[in-house]
Amino acid sequence: MQRPILLLLFACLSGSSFAQKPFVDPTGTYTLKGDIANHQILGHSGEIRVKLLGSGRVAVSLYINKGYPEYSAATFTDTLAYDQNVARWTPADHPEYTVLIAFSRKEAETMQLFDGEEPRSSFGENVMVSAVFEKSSNEIPVIQDLSAHGITRS
Repeated sequence: MQRPILLLLFACLSGSSFAQKPFVDPTGTYTLKGDIANHQILGHSGEIRVKLLGSGRVAVSLYINKGYPEYSAATFTDTLAYDQNVARWTPADHPEYTVLIAFSRKEAETMQLFDGEEPRSSFGENVMVSAVFEKSSNEIPVIQDLSAHGITRS
């Protein structure tokens, strides 16, 4: 009698939210807004555009800017694997470095992974940071190079 009860309990638990995360369609635009003081953007700001291509792939354009005084920026556009609501990007020139983008219904969080003693990335120092981008649109965005994003020409 104990065995059927244990099997029933296991079956109930394996179908619960503890077993797996609900799938999040990450399609949309996410923004990170830096603070503004004296007409200068202080802190990081940026944008992530994502389009779900299938259950396991996403197209991503990411732009992040360090803010005043250097305004150093990092950007990439790529098609990435999408698993457990997370996309992973590893630059070809630094295979020991990975940017993770974890999605929920209302935000995207960037995180960095370093494989080695000295953290290095393709970007300048402190340009790419762990940050939470708020979802600003559910519309399908245009996936394009955002490297000129935020640059004003006189």
